[in-house]
Amino acid sequence: MKTLFEKCFPKEWLRQTAKETGLIVRERKIDPVIIFWILTLSFGVRLQRTLASLKREYETESQKTISDSSWYYRFTPEFCLLILVFTKLRCLQGLRKMEDILFKE
Repeated sequence: MKTLFEKCFPKEWLRQTAKETGLIVRERKIDPVIIFWILTLSFGVRLQRTLASLKREYETESQKTISDSSWYYRFTPEFCLLILVFTKLRCLQGLRKMEDILFKE
C-alpha cells in the first residue's frame, strides 16, 4: 500500500512543499518525508495514539535518535500548515493518480 501512496506523494514534492511552507528552514534531524509517512500510516484509531509513540516510530524508520525537544518542537502552526497543504494540494491529484494506477495498470 505504501508503494502506491509513494507514487502519489513523491519524496521530492514532499521535501519541496516542506520548504515552501516553512517547516524546513535548514536540514536537521527531522526528515519531512519520514514524518509525513509516520503521520499518514501510523496515526489513527487502534494505531499510534500519542506523540511519544509516533516519536518511537519515527526513530525506528529514520534509524536516528532525536531529543524530545526536537520532536515536540515540530508540532507548530507551520507543521499544521504543511499537513493542510499536503492534503489540499495533493488529495485530488493523488486520488486521480491512484485511479490511473489501479484501473489502467
